[in-house]
Amino acid sequence: MTYAWLAGALAMGYAFGCIPVANLVARRHGIADLRAVGDLNPGYWNARALLGSRAALPILLLDAAKGAAGAGFGYAVAGLEGAILGWIGAVLGHMFPATMGFRGGRSLLCLAGGAIVIVPLASIIGAVVLLAVRWRFGFARGIQICLTVTPFAIWYFYGAGLQLAGAVGLLLFIGVRAFLADRALARAGIAKHQDERR
Repeated sequence: MTYAWLAGALAMGYAFGCIPVANLVARRHGIADLRAVGDLNPGYWNARALLGSRAALPILLLDAAKGAAGAGFGYAVAGLEGAILGWIGAVLGHMFPATMGFRGGRSLLCLAGGAIVIVPLASIIGAVVLLAVRWRFGFARGIQICLTVTPFAIWYFYGAGLQLAGAVGLLLFIGVRAFLADRALARAGIAKHQDERR
């Protein structure tokens, strides 16, 4: 393994993340740019609120696939270190896509897709927690509990190594960015879309 392969993993992950899946799907349904409508987020939940669950389903699957592809490519060329870098690259590409003027989405689905590749056992635990809590308390609370439980599951199954460091680092970065984005929406008087168990 060389630094060139690690850099390639990061760059390819970023390239996967830059694919504007949500906007491509939205355009097929008459919305030119999700960043100009709804809660201004070019991602699954904004598309779902505007287009409906069925029309938005490809976004759910393909945004997660971007994270999985970044992590998977990294694994193939540079092992675990490459997988972590490919995962990071995909998240950054989704957040700051060169294809969309560096204004992208929140990256939770990219995060989940990469986690499925890198920490599959912990991902299963997180998914079960998310579904159980969502059923009773809604999606927003389910995500909060899932993101709290999953790092502990990663530590339990994989130890305090690169997987845990990568996951916690990405969670913190995504969390801070989401907090700032939510504050900007609140100042503009725009409500963030939440799941209504539809």
